[in-house]
Amino acid sequence: MHRPLKVAGGMKASSNRVSLSGVDTTVPADETAESAAALADALIVPQTRQRAIALKLTMIAHRLRQRFDQTVEHDGLTRAKWRVIVAVARSSGTTQRAIAAMLEITEVTAGHLIDRLCADGYLERREHPTDRRAYCIHLTPVARPLLGRLEQVAKIQEAEVFAGFAEEDLLRLDELLDGMYRNLAACRSRHEDRKAHRKEDGAAAE
Repeated sequence: MHRPLKVAGGMKASSNRVSLSGVDTTVPADETAESAAALADALIVPQTRQRAIALKLTMIAHRLRQRFDQTVEHDGLTRAKWRVIVAVARSSGTTQRAIAAMLEITEVTAGHLIDRLCADGYLERREHPTDRRAYCIHLTPVARPLLGRLEQVAKIQEAEVFAGFAEEDLLRLDELLDGMYRNLAACRSRHEDRKAHRKEDGAAAE
């Protein structure tokens, strides 16, 4: 039997510090607007357990991104570029459109990132074997050592973030996050269906 994770819903505010169930979220001078906005929301919105958890997830995600950026900043690559490199490593020879879909960004954004990484010597475009309009994206030998660096950074960050967690805690947390992801995916699917129906209704009205 897995021990349930305890998520308390208490919230306290004082000066420049907001405590979400014991999580210290003091705003440093250089905190981004995104983080500051999340903390402002925590001060003014009605308190519910679900909202406290959502705010914690927002803050944790922000801190993880910030920590990653601090760790790899001397490598000269942004997180956005790292994500493209990893996507290509996982699916060598994939197309720009597929990369955009994997990373949930626009094709234009994916194209700009790929252009820069090609210019930096980390990626290369090759002709698609069956589609003249598309190119296959591949890693260059220069990019290979970066994957080892990424693995090293990931291990360091995992050790820091999950210190003190038992295996059963991680398993339960993974299950809960999977459930949240499924709920969000279902919401997105319903939203896309409503958009499609409105478009069809508009076309029929014309």
